[in-house]
Amino acid sequence: MLALGVTQVIGFGTLYYAFALIVPAVAAEFSVRPSHLFAAFSVGLLLAGFLAPRIGRLMDDTGAPRIMAVGSVLAAAALVALAVAPNFATFAIALVVLEFIALAVLYDAAFASLAAIAGPDARRQITRLTLIAGFASTLFWPLTEWLTETAGWRATYLCFAAMHLFVAFPLHFRMMRLHAPSPAAGRQEALPEQPRFPLLPTAVAGRAFVFLALSFALSGLVISAMGVHMVSTLEASGLGENATAIAMMMGPAQVLSRIVEAVFGSRYHPLWTAILSSAALPLAMLMLVLPIPPLAAGIAFVVLSGMGQGLSSIVRGTVPLALFGAQGFGGMLGRLAVVRTTLSAGAAFIFALSVERLGFGATQILFAAIGFLALLPLPFLLAAVPRKI
Repeated sequence: MLALGVTQVIGFGTLYYAFALIVPAVAAEFSVRPSHLFAAFSVGLLLAGFLAPRIGRLMDDTGAPRIMAVGSVLAAAALVALAVAPNFATFAIALVVLEFIALAVLYDAAFASLAAIAGPDARRQITRLTLIAGFASTLFWPLTEWLTETAGWRATYLCFAAMHLFVAFPLHFRMMRLHAPSPAAGRQEALPEQPRFPLLPTAVAGRAFVFLALSFALSGLVISAMGVHMVSTLEASGLGENATAIAMMMGPAQVLSRIVEAVFGSRYHPLWTAILSSAALPLAMLMLVLPIPPLAAGIAFVVLSGMGQGLSSIVRGTVPLALFGAQGFGGMLGRLAVVRTTLSAGAAFIFALSVERLGFGATQILFAAIGFLALLPLPFLLAAVPRKI
């Protein structure tokens, strides 16, 4: 569990949170607008979404730890390609490839590993994993700023590549060796995993999957935008040089929300956690447009964002597991990722473009509305869950 948590901190820190802080230096060197870089980032996410079901089925067939080990090596290679890119076109291609590779090393792959390994204890293990991974932004935002300022963005990407190759890969490889039973055996061990909550009836499962995918996709759009633009949004709200320090509170807020889930979560259905998560995100977006002093508004924004994102990471794994079961779990997560990524892939670019055209205030209101839409399907799903006999 600790090993998987370390690899998730490295994965999210290097492949996701660091990007927005590196963009200004890359844009300046290649003489392009930052929105062009975010567009390439979004294309990579979109491509990854379309390929997610295939990767998910591969995890079910060959074992997720094996896919994660290979993904670590490929991520290191793609990061090196970014570091040595001679022009914007080469950088953009490497970035698109990197976002595809991220499928193999981030949460969906980790959740598929835990569903196969942990069996009935998967929900608790997923929560514990996200507790550790919640420190990714807290660690990598200041680390990325320091590396970029002192050594440059190319050296920063080389350092990130070394983390994947010399830290993440050995840990994933060890997991692969420790959990080497055949995939069929692993799937059979994971089947009797639902003693706590009854699965959805087959008659409503298809419609429920569509509702869940839509909710995850809309909330993922807000999360993707904030994960990339958190610091710049705080700077624009009047916090200036304090923006990074305040943004670092997001990690502890994520961890705190996950601790509450770890302590009390087993008492209620994971859909309640999904409802809390979906409600926190749009409320966070509204904090910066309400008549609140900038410091208080910034703290409230970051804390609510952290809580929403922290719980969202958990429900991405626990809600599908509770509603549909563990059989074919990797493929199920892949299908959910298609819808989620199709909508959220352009979030960073749309947010940046909206800010350029409409300003931060209107953009915050727009994304708050999207967040509230993500909340709407969840009560219907909760009502469809059978009562315990």
